Amino acid sequence: MGPTREEKGVSGRRWATRRLADARELVLSTRRADTRELVLSLLENATGLATLFDAAKQRPYETGPVGKFVNRVEVKAALGARGDMEWEECSDAVGAAMHGDVMKSVKPKVEALLRGTRVLLYQGIRDLRDGVVSTEAWMRELKWDGLAVFLDADCAVWRIGEELAGYVQRSGPLSHVVVYGAGHLLPADNGHAAQEMVKDWVLQAGLFGGGGGGGGAQPVASSLAVSNSNLI
Repeated sequence: MGPTREEKGVSGRRWATRRLADARELVLSTRRADTRELVLSLLENATGLATLFDAAKQRPYETGPVGKFVNRVEVKAALGARGDMEWEECSDAVGAAMHGDVMKSVKPKVEALLRGTRVLLYQGIRDLRDGVVSTEAWMRELKWDGLAVFLDADCAVWRIGEELAGYVQRSGPLSHVVVYGAGHLLPADNGHAAQEMVKDWVLQAGLFGGGGGGGGAQPVASSLAVSNSNLI
């Protein structure tokens, strides 16, 4: 026996309520994203920095060669991309379509991942757009059974050979790495550290091997001390 007219009416009202809530959230998310862009624009103007992606840079990133490279016929073929498609940096169409998602929290997705797989969060210390402090703030709010142990874990200095590379805090499936000599675009700023970090994380070696901070890490007093010393 199918649903009654009353049941269909209730179902329809629930559907309409959900659609209304989704529309309201989209409007609010768009406003939040607009506000964020305004704040970042004011910050860039007030500081006079070449880019908020890396506070140490004297000029913006030179990204033109990237487009020329990936749009070469042989590169498209190697990547399996259609020959008639052109790669475009920061597409306006894509940006407009995803604008409302900018300020939506990914915390629930990270929480879901932590229930079934290892997670690596990393960033460059000189990133002013999505800085270390803001990341550490939302990490402290994770709804995850291992959070207390993670927050109590030693924050360790990370070296590649004799070179200071950054610091790491990790426990269970979660690793958080802050890389020195880099901003938002970590592979472009410090490719060596980025490669070593990803390689060791995948292979669970070096920094991510065994217990604690791995062979390349040395314990320090606390994560707070390390954060303060690098942000002052």
